[in-house]
Formats: sequence, C-alpha cells, structure tokens
Amino acid sequence: MVKALVVEGEADIRHLLVDQLKDKGFQVRKGDSTVVALQRVKEERPDVIFVDIVMPVMNGLLFVSELKEDAETFDIPVVLVTAIGLSGVIPKARELGIKHILTKPWEMESLDLMIDRALVPRDRQWDIPVV
Repeated sequence: MVKALVVEGEADIRHLLVDQLKDKGFQVRKGDSTVVALQRVKEERPDVIFVDIVMPVMNGLLFVSELKEDAETFDIPVVLVTAIGLSGVIPKARELGIKHILTKPWEMESLDLMIDRALVPRDRQWDIPVV
C-alpha cells in the first residue's frame, strides 16, 4: 500500500484530496501545517507528499527545502499543489527538484497523472514543463 502525506492548510481541500487518495487505495496521513508535516515525515516516511505552496508559518517551498536538506527525506517524491500562477513557481520548484505540480482545482485525470508520474521509478522520472 502506497503511503501518502497531504499537507494542506484549507480543510475542505485537504479532506477532498485525502478522500480521493484513499479511494485509490492509499494509506494517507495529513497535516494542516508544514511544521506538523515535518514531524509526520520523521515518524513515518511517506512514499509521496502532496503539499500546498501557501501554508502558515512555513510555505510549501520552504517545507520542500527542509526535506531536501535531510539525508532521510531528500528523495521523497513531492507533488506541489497550488492555485497560484505557475510562472513564478516553476523556477523555484525546479531549483528544489520538484517535478510534479497539481493545480487547483484539479480533475481526477490530473490527480491520476500526478500519482503515476510521482511514483514511476527514478530512472524514468517525468519533469514539469518549461513555461
């Protein structure tokens, strides 16, 4: 069973994504803040993390930066979940090694595609497009 961590500040969106992942057979943990999420990652390493950019205390990009600095978590696939414009996000996401972005609101097909891409073997990893 694939273990996912959903890090989303908006309760409605967090519950929606959690429910959709559970419907796909994922074991899902959630966090309403990146600080809580960092602790959850240390307690049990997820196979994939879905994180919103706009979060209280520490934004999603800073959260990913923290993951990348830790030898235990640097290689966990991350799907950045965002409703903000991508032109300003993609360069920073690329710099952090983020290869997957799910835009809000998403269609189920988009979620399926991001799941497939995030969980492909490392030697066949997809990449986010250049804008």
